[in-house]
Amino acid sequence: MRRGDNCYTCRFWLGHGVRERGPKGNCRRFPPVVTDRSPAGSFPITNFTDWCGEWQRHGGLRDSADAVEEATLYDQL
Repeated sequence: MRRGDNCYTCRFWLGHGVRERGPKGNCRRFPPVVTDRSPAGSFPITNFTDWCGEWQRHGGLRDSADAVEEATLYDQL
């Protein structure tokens, strides 16, 4: 993992607070999870410094050298 590969730079992360880039946010990589505490379902809340194996660079931060997009299952819908 490189130093910048964290929730804050991930395309699936939506931060709370100022301009939706606050210190905490929701990971929207997968559908909301239904639990006893959230029977309607909710996205996991993470800190901006967290990271996981699903990280992908945020579109606004893409370098021209990283222009290759990975296809996902939902691209065909």
